[in-house]
Amino acid sequence: MKSYIDLNSVDPNEASLKISKELQNQDLLLTKIKNKIKIHNLEPKCSRRLLAADSGFNNAYESSFTVIKSAVVDDEINVDISKNIYLFHTNNYSSDRLKRLLMQVNLYQAIAKKIHNLNENSLFLVDGTITLSVFTPTLRDSKEYRSLFGNFLEGIYLPLISDCVEKDILLLGFLKRTGSSFLSRNIGIDDIYDIYIINSVLKMSGDYISPIPMSNSSSSKLLHQNYLTFFLNLNDWNYRFELLKQQQNKYAECIKNLLFWSTRTHYGMNPIFSKADEYSRVTRREAEVMFNLVLSDLSEDQKAKLRKSAKKKTHFGFDQLVQ
Repeated sequence: MKSYIDLNSVDPNEASLKISKELQNQDLLLTKIKNKIKIHNLEPKCSRRLLAADSGFNNAYESSFTVIKSAVVDDEINVDISKNIYLFHTNNYSSDRLKRLLMQVNLYQAIAKKIHNLNENSLFLVDGTITLSVFTPTLRDSKEYRSLFGNFLEGIYLPLISDCVEKDILLLGFLKRTGSSFLSRNIGIDDIYDIYIINSVLKMSGDYISPIPMSNSSSSKLLHQNYLTFFLNLNDWNYRFELLKQQQNKYAECIKNLLFWSTRTHYGMNPIFSKADEYSRVTRREAEVMFNLVLSDLSEDQKAKLRKSAKKKTHFGFDQLVQ
């Protein structure tokens, strides 16, 4: 399904025929897609308490210092925020990978802290994927990254998953931008993005595509975790969600609660998630002010050493952490 038609012709009749032919091809492809997908619909129903979590980061002073912040918001709009400052000496593939993993670590630490005090019957909406496929170490990753990932997996992520299953807390990943081709590959249609499919078939609020199984097992020997993913229309905005395999029998309940909490004023999403997104953002000014506050508590020797270390930018690491 093309997003454009090349009209390399000055002949209006030829251009018109080209457009008509392409539109016919798109209609045929859309019919083929619809024949392969079953669309279902559910009505809103509130059966669970809703919480949302998001994270963000920004750099201060030419990327030397990074502030990472996470926010957890509940349905009474109580907000819990955690912040950390990290020092990086370079800005390259390795440091970018580490920053994003640290942001994930910070996010799940905040979630774990909240879940520890939660009762049963809650739904936790997490911005982004709840799988670890994009974070699992590759041959390009450093020893520091591999060590951090292992500690995160064993010390935070897997215990959190166990707590969610034991307490019946539904952990739901929320992907706003569905620019992947996961769905198209699943139905055997190549060279088309999922966003085109779901925007063509999910027309009414409450419409959803049957959950599709997915797995992390191919991406890491460390992790063999299974998930479900489904696509849902929330008040005329289409999104993709991820749910733990152990909680697959609760996916319909997830959808009903999401529909209950959704609004028409913020891209179909709910105010609880919007608040999590708002409070997790880090501006450049906030990053620099926060670092200056930390710096003001250090001795002159420590300040000089920290500044000198930042200016070198000769190696990669995260050897300075201030909380």
